[in-house]
Formats: sequence, structure tokens, C-alpha cells
Amino acid sequence: MRVIIIEDEDLTAEDLAQTLMRLDPSIEICGRLASVKEALAFLSSAVYIDLIFSDIQLGDGDSFDVFMKVPPRVPIVFCTAYDQYMLDAFKNFGIDYILKPFSDQHIKNALQKYNLMKRSFNMGVMDLLGEMEKKTAPVRQEPKSLIVSSGDRIIPLKIKDIALCYIEYDNVFVKTFSGKDYLINKSLEEMEITLHDDFFRVNRQHIINRSVVDFASTSFTRKLVLKLHVEYSRKITVSREKQPVFMEWLQN
Repeated sequence: MRVIIIEDEDLTAEDLAQTLMRLDPSIEICGRLASVKEALAFLSSAVYIDLIFSDIQLGDGDSFDVFMKVPPRVPIVFCTAYDQYMLDAFKNFGIDYILKPFSDQHIKNALQKYNLMKRSFNMGVMDLLGEMEKKTAPVRQEPKSLIVSSGDRIIPLKIKDIALCYIEYDNVFVKTFSGKDYLINKSLEEMEITLHDDFFRVNRQHIINRSVVDFASTSFTRKLVLKLHVEYSRKITVSREKQPVFMEWLQN
């Protein structure tokens, strides 16, 4: 199941992602969107997803603003600290309404409700609409290069040359296979949306190219520690909850 999370609180988004993958290891978190702007950009693309978990109040508006402008193609589970939006939530493709702080049981119930609805339709309306959407959706044109900065120079960098993206001092950098580092004027969430399937966000600070992975080893905390083909001073780890999805991506 391919899921996106719309949530502007880092800890809540991370907790929700880990809870989802722990309850159902087949779930793939396809993106975390922290603002109305990011959500509009993602939902306007042709990326195929199955379910949305969304907060309502975001830093630059309400998620209802997103769904009014870009009607979602899939059901939504709303996760919020406020109960006054419940009626509006169910008018906006909502199938469940979870009040924060959520528990494992709340998330489990929402997933069961989604799966029950999907099975009950049994290739009915939801599946038919999904198939029609995939067939009629415009083909997303993957960008071949990105604009990066080095001093006073603006450089078009080919995506295939990017080994990893990382956050340092609240700035996002890309490192190439040749070992060069460039500043980029995008958030890591925007990079996650922009980059194609050869890239995977292994944790909150890093997105890596599949080709940069030399091998992985298990640490005493049961996290995966990655050894890369390029020189990089920081240790990159994959949490235990995210390992099944990471291993499937690495294999494919």
C-alpha cells in the first residue's frame, strides 16, 4: 500500500510513519508533505498512491484548501488535535477521523476500515476509478537535471550524477558520485517528490541513490548502517521499522 502523510510537525509525522510501517510492513511511505504548497504540488503530479493520512491545520493553511483545489483520487484519514472539523472531513473524502495523540489501535482501525472498504467493493467503484485514473493520468516527465549552487555559480546538475541528498545546518545539499557537494534551493521533502524511484529517503536527514550503496550492516541497535561508494563523514542508518521497505527498494 502506497501512503502519503500530510503533517507539519516533524515528530508527529515520523511517529505516524513508523507506526504505519510497524503495523503493516507492506506499507510504503511515498512522501511526507509539510505544507499546503507541498501537498498541492504532490497531488497535482501523476504519482500513484492508495491512501492519505492528513493533518488539517498546516503552517500555510488548511488541508481542506488542498483538496478543494486538487480533489484527491484516494480516501483520506484525517489526524488532528481538533474535533470541530469532523463534518468537513467526511465531506472531503475522509473515511476516518483520528484525534491526536493517536494510538496504535487508532491507526490499526483506520487501516482495517480502508482494507474492508476496498475488499467490499471487490473491483467495484474504487478499483475501477483507480484503474481509470492510472490509465488516463498524464505521464509524469521526470526531470533530467536540477539547478544547484556553488559559490556564485549556478550549475545544472544531472540527476543521474547525484549520489545522495542531505541536510546540514538547515540547508539541503547534494553530493555527486565524484564527491562534490552543492547547495540546492529545495527542502528534502521537495527533493523526495522530485527525484525518481532510484532514490529513497532512508531517514529524516538523507535521501540516497540506489547505486551509491556498497553494503549494509546491522548495528547493535538493530538499525542498518550503510556503507557508500562515496566518501561521506556522517553515518547513515535505516531504522528497523523502515528496513522491509528499504530492502524491497534496494532489491528492485
